[in-house]
Parts: sequence; C-alpha cells; structure tokens
Amino acid sequence: MNQSRGGRNDPEAQRQVQRIFLEQSRDIHIRVDRGFSILLLIQWVAAIVMGILLTPTTWLGSFSGAVENAFVGLIFGGLFSLPAVYCVYVFPGEKWTRYVVAVSQMCFSILFIHLSGGRIETHFHVFVSLAALAFYKDVGLLGVASFIVITDHILRGCLLPISLYGVAESNQWRWLEHAAWILIEDIILIIGIERIRGELHEMAYSKYQLVQAREEALQLSSIKSTFLSNMSHEIRTPLNSIIGFSDILRDTRLDKDQTDYVQTIQRCSDSLLHIINDVLDISKIENGLLQIDRHKFDVKELHTDIFKIFEAKCQEKNLQLEVDIDESIPAFALGDSHRLRQILMNLVGNAVKFTDKGRVCISLQRQPGSGHYVWKVSDTGRGIRLENMSKLFRSFSQEDVSISRTYGGSGLGLMICKNLVEMMGGDIKVESKLGEGTTFHFTLPLEEA
Repeated sequence: MNQSRGGRNDPEAQRQVQRIFLEQSRDIHIRVDRGFSILLLIQWVAAIVMGILLTPTTWLGSFSGAVENAFVGLIFGGLFSLPAVYCVYVFPGEKWTRYVVAVSQMCFSILFIHLSGGRIETHFHVFVSLAALAFYKDVGLLGVASFIVITDHILRGCLLPISLYGVAESNQWRWLEHAAWILIEDIILIIGIERIRGELHEMAYSKYQLVQAREEALQLSSIKSTFLSNMSHEIRTPLNSIIGFSDILRDTRLDKDQTDYVQTIQRCSDSLLHIINDVLDISKIENGLLQIDRHKFDVKELHTDIFKIFEAKCQEKNLQLEVDIDESIPAFALGDSHRLRQILMNLVGNAVKFTDKGRVCISLQRQPGSGHYVWKVSDTGRGIRLENMSKLFRSFSQEDVSISRTYGGSGLGLMICKNLVEMMGGDIKVESKLGEGTTFHFTLPLEEA
C-alpha cells in the first residue's frame, strides 16, 4: 500500500532523503580525507626511518646502505603522499580524491613490505589499510585497493619473491593465499559498510521527517497566530460596543440590582478585553510585528499611575501597596513607557491577585556605573512551587490548572512581560518561596532624558 505524501514511497521524499544522505556521506568523506592526509604524511616519515634503520638488515641492505634506503623512503613516500594530500585540501570530499587516497595508502603498504624485506608484520599493514579505507563507506574503493595489492603480489611473488616474502624462492601460487585473506576481509568489510549505509539512510529519513515536522509546525504556528489575531479583532469590535453602552447605561437612573448587573457586565468585559489584548500582543510578538518605541517619559509619574490603578483593589483586599523609588533616579528617562507600563501592570496585577494578606511592593533602583534600571515587584502571597517555576514564562501556561478556575486569566501575561523585557534589551528573573511570597526582578537599559 502506498504511503501518504511525505512517506517513504513519495518521490519528493525519496529525493530529499537521498540529498540528505549524500550530504551526510560527503561530511564523512571530508573528515576521513583529512584523517588520511595526516596518516599519509606520518607514513612518509616512517618510510624514511624504516629505510635508515630496518632495510640495512634485510636483503636490500646487501645492495644499498642506509643513505640510499633513506632516499628510497623519501622519494617514494613523497610520490605516494603529496598528490593525495594536495587533493584532500584542494578537492575535499570528491570521489576521485578518495580514490587517489586509496591508491596512495595501498602503495605505502607495498613500500613498507619492500623496505622490511617481506617481513610478515608489514603484511598486516595491508589489512589495516583496507579497514581504514572502509570508513569511506565506499565498496568500490575496497575493490580498487584490493586489486592493487593482489596485482603486486602476483607480479612480485612470481618475479621477485624475496621482496615480498623474504625468501629467494617461493611457491608461485603463494600469492593466492594472501589474495584469499584480502578477499575474506573485503567480504566482512562490505557487509559492515552496507549495514552502516542502511543506517545512514534511516538517519537521513529521520532527519527529513524532523525537517518536515518543523516546517509544518512553523506553518501551523503562523496560521494560529493569524487566526488568533483576526478573531481577536473581530471579538474586540463588538466588545468595545458592549463596554461603551454599559458605561452609558451606568450613568442612567438605575436601582441597586441594575447597578450591580451593569458593574458585573463592565468587570467581565474588562477582563475579556484584557485577555484579547494579550492574545493580540502574543500574535504580534510571534510574527515579529511588535515594535518598541523610544521617547521621553516621567518615571515617577508612571509609577504613580500604577499605584492609583491598583490602590482601590489593594484596599478592598486589605493589602498594603508600596512604591519605593530611589532618590538618585532621574525624573525623566528615554524608553518605551507604554511597554514598561504594560510590564508593571502584569506583574503588579499578578502580585495583587495572588496575595490575600500582607503587602505588595514596587521598588526601582539604578545600577551604579551603568544605565540599567532595576525593578522589583514583590508580594507576600501564596508563592510558587519550585517544580512549577519553569512554566511561568510559557504561552497559555499557569502554575497549575486550579489557578485559571480560581483567579482567571489567560496565562499569557508573564510570557508577554518576558518578551517585552528582552526586546528592550533587559532581563527578567523570579524568586519565590511557597507560602512566603514571590519577587520578580527585571532590568532595562534606559537613558537619562
């Protein structure tokens, strides 16, 4: 059965998965290229050292001395390493670069076997080289490397066996044994390579799914923000009419019950309007449409307004409301007073809402030697559980589900505060102890006007 669009059988999905797989493979090839470039240079030095120290004690030593053997290592080691190193750093990740590396690596195996006089230890260099080349995850590379070594074994095994096996005469079919071991290793490595390539394909498909999920999430988020913005505007229009007519109705001659009804309508309308405005602000923030202004404003007057707004509510709950502004604070500052007012309204509103006895305090200080102003909004309310602190600045999130039922609210206020503070170049933090109260700290860089 064919899978839906975006599944494994979808042509576009297959194309994208293959692209991701090739990108992953190229990253692997580049890293392995760099590793081999270092290894080849080390082997070049090793060939020179081997020519000086080891080959004088082999059959080759009867024809040449340490100096001649060092030149053999120097010249052939350079011929084998330098072209490959050049390709690695000029054409990293290319197919023919890794084939040049493979040829160079196997030529070093042949050189080491020759310089050691055919010692069995150096034959293991062939198997190590094949295993190292398997990191490229390219089966064709193993075929080329094996072909080079097997061809060398056939030619030298028949024409000059002493350089390959360390003996003047050798069974002309001995190369078959060596070739068989090489082919056995190739089979094992090919099985491993195919398995790893399959896992890389699965990783590529998983990455494709993650990319698709992220794109869908961003699209849905954009649709959600647009929907919330449109709906909020549609709701706010008739709501403003309700608030306006309730204000007119309140000024008419009403009895006590009718006055209570009108006041209830006004409180509910104001609460709903506050929630709608929060949703609109979140939509603007998520879409990058919210702008920060910069103008001159009266610092003390702003805090006086905040005090007057919450004074009646605090008196109703028998709470003490305090505003403490440091005397060194300038009378005027440059910044966005509207957004600062919104932050303080949210923080002080929450403090009053969640405090049943005691006090709510707003303090403002200036950090010495900097233009940063530090606000603290503290209360003696219910406090916040430690495990719930991480939820405070998330969208539509409150400390627990009972808060919305008991106190109301949308759970957007603190997230709006956090975004506004950060957009103005500041930072916001919270400290709380359950049953003792909560303190919100936030800093903003403001200039003296």
